Amino acid sequence: MSAIHAYRALLRAAQAAFQGDSKLLLASHREIRAQFERNLGSASGDDKEEKVKHAFEVAKFLKQNVVQAEKVDGQEQFKLRLRDETERGDNESIKTPLKGRVGKFEKCS
Repeated sequence: MSAIHAYRALLRAAQAAFQGDSKLLLASHREIRAQFERNLGSASGDDKEEKVKHAFEVAKFLKQNVVQAEKVDGQEQFKLRLRDETERGDNESIKTPLKGRVGKFEKCS
């Protein structure tokens, strides 16, 4: 894939992740452009391919792992705005403590 495809993927991912928050959306678009100009402007060959791959990974992360929360009017509660792409874990690693973990756990005082 090309750098322009990665750039567009990042913009679409930011649009989805920050929908409804115009300040954050504008800031993310500016940062995406600045990073692309800084990192891909002088890159060539394998370095450029690596940076384009990284951009696609960041876009995927934004789509799957970034959610917004809205405060419910007059309450101390927040409502998460989840999307279809949002990754939802099953917490299996929490249910099986110490299994596959290395090292000792000591009580902190």
